[in-house]
Amino acid sequence: MSERDRTTERAVEEIRSALDRQNPDEAVKILMGYRPADQAEIFHQLDEQDRETLLPRLGTAAAADLLEELEDVTAIETLEDLSVEQLADLFDEMEPDEAADLLGDLPQKQATQILAEMENAEEVIPLLGYPDETAGGRMTTSFIALRPHTTAEQAIEFLRQVHPDAEIPYYLFVVDRDKRLAGVVGLRELVTVSPDTTMESIMIREVVRVEAGTDQEAVAELITRYNLAALPVVDENNHLLGVVTRDDVADVLEEEATEDILHLGAVETGPLSDKPYWSQRVTDMVRSRFFWLLTLFIAETLTGTVLRYYEAELKTVVSLAFFVPLLIGTGGNAGSQTVSTVIRALALREIRTGDMLRVFWREVRVGLILGFLVGIIAYLRALLWGVGQEMALTVSITVVAICTWATTVASLIPVIAFKLGIDPTVVSGPLMATLIDATGLVIYFSLAAWLLPQL
Repeated sequence: MSERDRTTERAVEEIRSALDRQNPDEAVKILMGYRPADQAEIFHQLDEQDRETLLPRLGTAAAADLLEELEDVTAIETLEDLSVEQLADLFDEMEPDEAADLLGDLPQKQATQILAEMENAEEVIPLLGYPDETAGGRMTTSFIALRPHTTAEQAIEFLRQVHPDAEIPYYLFVVDRDKRLAGVVGLRELVTVSPDTTMESIMIREVVRVEAGTDQEAVAELITRYNLAALPVVDENNHLLGVVTRDDVADVLEEEATEDILHLGAVETGPLSDKPYWSQRVTDMVRSRFFWLLTLFIAETLTGTVLRYYEAELKTVVSLAFFVPLLIGTGGNAGSQTVSTVIRALALREIRTGDMLRVFWREVRVGLILGFLVGIIAYLRALLWGVGQEMALTVSITVVAICTWATTVASLIPVIAFKLGIDPTVVSGPLMATLIDATGLVIYFSLAAWLLPQL
């Protein structure tokens, strides 16, 4: 157990002990001794009754900071028993994008009532109209926009007055009188120029930007590629709508990685993928896994069909069966290694769909070399089992053939899927391994029939 885990467990125990002693103020004091991110982890491990006791006593600002760090599911559960007025106060304290995310998860009637009570509803309402997985759904309206003729002295004085969120002022966006994005000024440039320098004279005019409907994965790629602290979001007429900050990208990358991992494991994604493990109901977990498990079960019957087809050969040379698990396992592992490598390269744009033949030829060579190296070990292992040189040679050549075949198939499927607009992780995981199992057996028995005279 890590030091952080031990600290979290100790904090949870101390808070529970304070609440058991009917001393909620002490419990609040313990919780407030941690940073918001750590508070969220501690808070999540408390039971629902303890959360309901603590939250109203935190104060509006502290409770808002905590809610921003919680998983959406946990946050919604925590808010269930609060009044509309209390919820409105909390959402007013939250960043507009975080408030919009939570409001979007509430029943429409309740969300409407909360917005009616909020003082800053005009900052949140525009964000509710965008899908969650777009730049508009990820952006915040909390940013600094200046006019081109604003001087550095005026800009610095303005920053002193508004006390902006610390993550935004790295970039000051320059807009014209119609709020169209004209440029961007870095905070470093602002504080190093003479006081009478205008924004127009120091701003960068070629600003990397995205439209509100841009997919969140493309947004994350741009921020990562250009190492941006914030990315402006505009409409089709270049009006500045908001910004997506770097911390939002971390959330996007986590969500995309979660989705890919679940797909590779043949688990359906959707609302379930957003829930922490202990918040998922058993029935939901069964539902998310059943379809693909059934599909793979049916696909695996291909392996049984192949074995039945070669039943006579298995009866003639019983030792053929010894190596079936070894060979199909090797093929599946080789394919999985290639799939993981190719999908990663696709995600990072290291390879394109036009590189399919180059990828194919590269993986053919990799498969041949891997097959040859593993084939030597397989030959020696077969001899140690006392099956004879002919059988050992058959196993060795089969390993070479299966490794080459597996890496070849595994290199093409993700690229073809990507070209067709299909998520490569959906079709390249266990389903591909099942295909290699069946075809690997065909390769094995075909080579055995050719190389073993008794067959």
